[in-house]
Amino acid sequence: MIWWLKTKSAPAVAAATLTAYVVAILVRQEAIPVPAVVGPSGQLLVTQILGILPVALLLHGIDRGDAFAEEVALRHAGRRNLALCLAFATLTIVLATTVHLIWVRPEAVSLARNCAGFLGCALIVRTLLGPGIAMISVAALPLACAAAGRRPGGSAQPWAWPIQDATSLLGISEAAFLFAAGCALVLWRNRPLLNPLAQTS
Repeated sequence: MIWWLKTKSAPAVAAATLTAYVVAILVRQEAIPVPAVVGPSGQLLVTQILGILPVALLLHGIDRGDAFAEEVALRHAGRRNLALCLAFATLTIVLATTVHLIWVRPEAVSLARNCAGFLGCALIVRTLLGPGIAMISVAALPLACAAAGRRPGGSAQPWAWPIQDATSLLGISEAAFLFAAGCALVLWRNRPLLNPLAQTS
């Protein structure tokens, strides 16, 4: 099991997640300007994109090695990958709760929400189009939401959950739904339906 966790990059994912929360404590409300496609130009909080790195590492770990050989060697490869995703989500929630209780940082809550939502989106796209396009999609998602996901008054659109307030129940619900859907797909299928990037390489 220890060898399998190392193969799946679990130590690197845990280290990246801890680092993301340390950065969230330090930067707080620091933001980067994002030109708007629709509505007023807005900003993207640094804490709203910190979840991309640990999710990318986790996705890379899940897809490390030969998926066909893993299906043959491990009867429950999908269950093990699901356990890894659930452990990651649990870690983000525990860290967010701890940081928020000690330092009163709502940004830590939005970081946990975005980690879960990004992972869910990544797993959904991974099942359909492979891990390469999944990583690209997750990296582009918060930027797309910041560029086109604000109303004229500056508030986030209902669908733009990565940039919604940390206390938004709608944003938390959407991220939780995406995470649940992604986990169901990773349990159901280990190999993508299509993998255009693999076919062209």
